[in-house]
Amino acid sequence: MRSFKPLAALLVATTVLCVGVAARVPVSAMPGYQLDIEEWIRTGRIADTFTPLAYPLFAGSAYRLGHNHGILAAQILLHLAMVLMAYLILRELRVSPLRSALGSLPIALSPDLLLAVTKVWDFALSTFVMLLLVLCFLKIANRRGFAGWGLTIASGAAFGFAMASRANLIILLPVAVVLFFVIGRSAAKSIVATGAAVFLVVAFSGFAMVGIASHGSVFIPRNGPYNLYAGHNPYTIEEMIQYENGEPSIRPAITPTYSGLSSDDMYAHSLEPFYMQQAEHFIVHNPGTEIKLLGVKLFTLLRPDTKVQPLHSGGGMAKAVLALPVPIFLAMLLLTGRRALLPVDWLLILVETLYVVPFLITNSDPRFRSPLDAVLLLHSVSLLDRYLKRRAPASVSAEA
Repeated sequence: MRSFKPLAALLVATTVLCVGVAARVPVSAMPGYQLDIEEWIRTGRIADTFTPLAYPLFAGSAYRLGHNHGILAAQILLHLAMVLMAYLILRELRVSPLRSALGSLPIALSPDLLLAVTKVWDFALSTFVMLLLVLCFLKIANRRGFAGWGLTIASGAAFGFAMASRANLIILLPVAVVLFFVIGRSAAKSIVATGAAVFLVVAFSGFAMVGIASHGSVFIPRNGPYNLYAGHNPYTIEEMIQYENGEPSIRPAITPTYSGLSSDDMYAHSLEPFYMQQAEHFIVHNPGTEIKLLGVKLFTLLRPDTKVQPLHSGGGMAKAVLALPVPIFLAMLLLTGRRALLPVDWLLILVETLYVVPFLITNSDPRFRSPLDAVLLLHSVSLLDRYLKRRAPASVSAEA
């Protein structure tokens, strides 16, 4: 019972914080999500498939139950679920209950995640699904032999919902499949292969079900060509440095061919072939610029998000602090040393690295970093915990 006390205290404190934020901060909505939610509530179907629709489905269902209060309640529960995922990840990494609760506090107290309780957008959901996938990976990795049917099906369902929330998370799918075979080496090959197949079937079935529930049919989000062009045109570097996102580069890049387009027009299905063709042409004919773009995109992803508050302001300084998980993680790697890394650390490093890749290929923005920050912070806590455990016997011996 004692081991549950730190978790209970963590969840109670987090609940109080979330309720306090919900009581003091008014609800605000990103226009696109607001329109999607209203359309789903009105018709039961969202026609536009430019972006993933898992969040509008989540928020729309909550709104049907209790209007804005329903969304607030659902997003408080989502924040609590994130904190629970953080705690369970640290427990899977063999961190003690007390240290797991303390190590989850950066997730619970994150200003961006707390304020997301009253914002109608997918920021918190993206972080939650990333933590959910990492927890599934760790549970599979900590098994000996076949992962088991319950974990296999649950992991597949989690992956399906994650892909419906953030399509670029499909890049982690091979990690899950390979993990089944690596962990299942001692089990019968037929069982492991069947388990991997069931995982894939459940994952893609879950993805399809979210599409049917939100759009009326299975779909793949259409924003791929748009984001690819945002990341590969003559104005990308200039606009990305200035606006911390490549999207503003699309208008000057497209104007010579399509002038007078509104912002909504640039999301049109008819422009997708143009975006693909022009992006491919730019990549092939500008190899030097493409190398520079990799650095600019990585810098943009990792820099403080100062689009609203300048860096020298109080809000900007807070954003600078929120950008520290990457240097903290690198410092912990240096502190612990490569020899101290376990196979599970390399698994997490692989997941963390793969998460970055889509943003180097397409478009980048500091707000895309939140799921990565959460995983890096928890990984850092695990490394610090292991370092302190190694130091403790040495300290006792020295005192003796």
